[in-house]
Amino acid sequence: MLFVNALGGLALFLFGMKLMSGGLQKAAGAKMRMILRFFSKNRFAGILSGTVVTSVVQSSSVTTVMIIGFINAGLLTLEQSIGIIFGANIGTTVTAQLVAFKINAIIMPAIILGLGASFFRNEKVKQLGETVLGLGILFFGMEIMGKELKTLAAHPAFIAAFRIFECTPGPDGILPPGPLLGAIGIGMAATVLVQSSSACIGIVIALSASGVMDLYTAVGILLGTNIGTTVTAQLAALTANRVARQAALAHTLFNTIGVLIAVVSFLIPWGKEPAFFHLIRTVSADGSLQRQIANAHTLFNAATTLLLIPFISALAAICEKIIPLKADAVRYVRLEPHLLNTPAIALAQTAAELRKMLKRAWKMTDIALNIYVRNDEHNRERVRTLPQRENEIDARQSGIADYLTALMLKPLTPHESRQIPVLLHCSNDAEKIGDYAMELGGLMERIGAEGVRFSEQAEKELETLHRQLAVLAENAVDLLKENHTQNARTANAAHAEMRNLLDRTELTHMTRLYEGRCVIKNGVLFMELLEKIRKIERHIFNITERAGNFYGKLPGAD
Repeated sequence: MLFVNALGGLALFLFGMKLMSGGLQKAAGAKMRMILRFFSKNRFAGILSGTVVTSVVQSSSVTTVMIIGFINAGLLTLEQSIGIIFGANIGTTVTAQLVAFKINAIIMPAIILGLGASFFRNEKVKQLGETVLGLGILFFGMEIMGKELKTLAAHPAFIAAFRIFECTPGPDGILPPGPLLGAIGIGMAATVLVQSSSACIGIVIALSASGVMDLYTAVGILLGTNIGTTVTAQLAALTANRVARQAALAHTLFNTIGVLIAVVSFLIPWGKEPAFFHLIRTVSADGSLQRQIANAHTLFNAATTLLLIPFISALAAICEKIIPLKADAVRYVRLEPHLLNTPAIALAQTAAELRKMLKRAWKMTDIALNIYVRNDEHNRERVRTLPQRENEIDARQSGIADYLTALMLKPLTPHESRQIPVLLHCSNDAEKIGDYAMELGGLMERIGAEGVRFSEQAEKELETLHRQLAVLAENAVDLLKENHTQNARTANAAHAEMRNLLDRTELTHMTRLYEGRCVIKNGVLFMELLEKIRKIERHIFNITERAGNFYGKLPGAD
């Protein structure tokens, strides 16, 4: 039962960490995307951004998987990602520092306040409540786990199990190599199993507090967790492009080199122990064993980062040598599956894919309308590509629908949940534009085959409508990228002008038919043409109108 209770405490600890991390991620939202992208322009800013983001998500594995997704989506370069990975290793030490505090007095107040805040309607308050509740449960789990482990520590069999890889220095002040390698191996295996180095460090601190593990053994296990945590990124990169695989390799190499540097440093004695441990005790002053372990973790990762900063370019070159790019271009995936765990970023990526889809649909419309003005071989060849282009648009719509369906299964804020149907409707509108462009192409081919030519006035009207339609499509794409009030007003004014143009053109054309200045057959074809253009305008307007809902504050949002 002691063992079961200890596992129960571990379960609460992991659940609390996940809850706290989830609350912080929701609160950060799209800011994480901004931090990772815009603060990764140079290696130092990249390290800072990696540190900040990992401190928020409480897991270097989550950050590195996010980085793999960013690279696979074409949002980060290899060198930028390496800087962020360096920072992630520093950011992950925040968990150890947090867990090392003895703040049991706040456990119940944190659980009460966090649970109470979760009943508020305001999203920010709910996210804060989730974070505080997670913090309380995390420390509650640590307290249970620590209490049970202290009791287990009295059992000789339990103590004997840990003595196998005890790393206490010998008389020469050097750590025994066999137990040290064993501790590193255990740290690696445990991290691969739990998929979280932060959780393993929490367990190590709890074991140390129970008296069954000393500082030397704990540091050996910590070194192993640093290597084990890279497995998550390697698994995430298996289906990604080669640049993403290079980044995952850089993460593994960086952490492995750091461990090797640390092991070599253990050969430098200071008194009766390695200099590294003497430094930790000096830095920690009269701190507890838990604080010494947390400081060792922080110092190790910070020192490794400082030592390897000058070699970021060399590390990137080594990764490019080991995993070279093939002759063909790197394939980027905008709807990257690994980004689904950060919904704000996944939604922004969906909007980017929607922009590309809308551009493709408008290109089809432009091709169909141009064939009337210049019916040469080049334009005829472009018209023949319309079926293939429509299939591509249909595939993009299907991809967006599947991606958003997968996103709906993730923990979302109410605001994020309301953005999903907006994007689905917009993708349907873009797909409809492609359908009508196909119909427009077929109508134009029919007009060309029958040798129909409209009057000079009708041709001018068609040219004006074509130009105005291009303006509407461009406005819609811009609004999906960045919604400003002025841009929305400009777009709405352009749509109003387009509808007036269509109404006036239709009225003028009916007058020509009534006065007998237009051949009936040609008049009917021109009216069909106007109807197709009107339908395309309507769907562009739908996207323009919904863009404000995607970026702005939705009705009923807190």
